[in-house]
Amino acid sequence: MADHSMTPERAREIVAAINNRALITIGIDQPLLSIEGVTLAEMLEAKAMVVAQNKRAEAEARQRGGRYSISMVPDDRLIAAAYALQHFAVSQEPILCLPIRDFRASHAAIAVVAVTPTEDDTADEEDGL
Repeated sequence: MADHSMTPERAREIVAAINNRALITIGIDQPLLSIEGVTLAEMLEAKAMVVAQNKRAEAEARQRGGRYSISMVPDDRLIAAAYALQHFAVSQEPILCLPIRDFRASHAAIAVVAVTPTEDDTADEEDGL
């Protein structure tokens, strides 16, 4: 039976691929890194492992003095979004649609939809909206 335990290197690869999606979303031009076949549990395990690595690096640097490096870790919302975009087909149907108590709408929904950014979207981003 194959060993499927998460290595520190694999954890950093998965976290980098998730973070990569946020960077592309904010307009940083780079190739899309693969998360093909990565489960949600593996994404969360990878984040936890990188957080632990960051804490160890900081603790070791405090003990011995000097500099240290840490890795950026994604927020759980980014992990969920990356997972949804990877594993759910583009559709007009929501993945979830639940009633909410809000003066603006009666329901909140999560869906994977196809969009083409417009010039108005770009202008909103430039205006900080």
